[in-house]
Amino acid sequence: MIPFLLKSAHLIPWRKTMSRFFLWALLLLAGTSQAAWKKVYSFERDWLVYQEAWKSFLPYVSSKHYNYHSKSLELHPQNFPKAYLAITPTENYHLFLQGALFKDLKKGVTFRLPLDSLKQKVILTVYSENLEGLPSEFSLERNEKVVVVEKTDFFSLQTRSGAPFSNFFLLSILSVMACLGLLFSAYPRVFTFFYRYADWIRWEVKDEVWMRRPFALPNLLVLFTLSLITACLAYLTGFKTAIKDEFFSNADNFVTIWPSVLFIFSKLFLSFLLFISRYFVNYLFTDLFKLKGLANVHYFKSLQTNLQFFTLLFTGLCFYAVYVGPATAIDFRPFLYIVDFYFLFRFIYFFQSFQRSFSFPRLFLFIYLLIIEGQIILFGIRELIFPSYI
Repeated sequence: MIPFLLKSAHLIPWRKTMSRFFLWALLLLAGTSQAAWKKVYSFERDWLVYQEAWKSFLPYVSSKHYNYHSKSLELHPQNFPKAYLAITPTENYHLFLQGALFKDLKKGVTFRLPLDSLKQKVILTVYSENLEGLPSEFSLERNEKVVVVEKTDFFSLQTRSGAPFSNFFLLSILSVMACLGLLFSAYPRVFTFFYRYADWIRWEVKDEVWMRRPFALPNLLVLFTLSLITACLAYLTGFKTAIKDEFFSNADNFVTIWPSVLFIFSKLFLSFLLFISRYFVNYLFTDLFKLKGLANVHYFKSLQTNLQFFTLLFTGLCFYAVYVGPATAIDFRPFLYIVDFYFLFRFIYFFQSFQRSFSFPRLFLFIYLLIIEGQIILFGIRELIFPSYI
């Protein structure tokens, strides 16, 4: 008799038992209920500031109340049963309830306050000596059970949170590349002019044929491409910023791709109108300041510089967003400062280039550019791309 044959025969029931155990374990893991904190509301648009002159709380306005050291919220616990106020401060905060000190919050330590313990409407105030803008990471959450159900392969679980992020990059980059490819293949000279970065160091204006026809097809294609890049930048900043507006804070907008497509097309349409309106504004003010022949040149140089800069900005932000990952929020304030510096440098560039190419009075040219370029800085493309930071 061979010993290992008898031993293997005795192992058959044990193998069946173990196989059944792993099968049941697999089924149980496939439908496991796990507790997870789910965000149900954010307070980006609900902040208040106490005004001594009015003896009341007024809505927070960034341009007026940015440097205030205290910001407040009006909480209604009955509207969010079983919800918790979740606070993850980015610096040390003093938390007040109804004007009385409630708790000192430490930087980076998450604190959750059950709203059911408040019973009635209360005023919550955050104070910090270094507070600028809105306090970050304030939201309402619920501790809900999430059932994980595997439908296909148990070992290939994928989260849905990255799907809008991946879809955006795929569609936006392909769309921008398609527009640039069409422009390069159909109008190579126009493409070369608009992406001629050497103009930044020449500081002069060259007369081009297509400058005399601002609404010709190649120029409209350039305008459409610039508007598309601007719309994609607006979507990227809204999706990745921690200060989300109404569209990006609503999870229902990311169940299908169509709300995102409509958002991008709406921004594209606004951008197209904004850029094309600059042509008529330039004509109006050049006539006012007797700067004959400057309107067309200024319009096309604006398109050229914007296309060059925002193509680089979009490319850089895409690489950076991929580097940090879809789940990490980005603070876009440094990029907003870069845009501000670009417009400031462009003002100097335009002034020197136009002065060399035309014989206009320096004062008239300076005032004209100050008005036109100042409009863009105050209310223009910056507000379209970075609405949460303006």
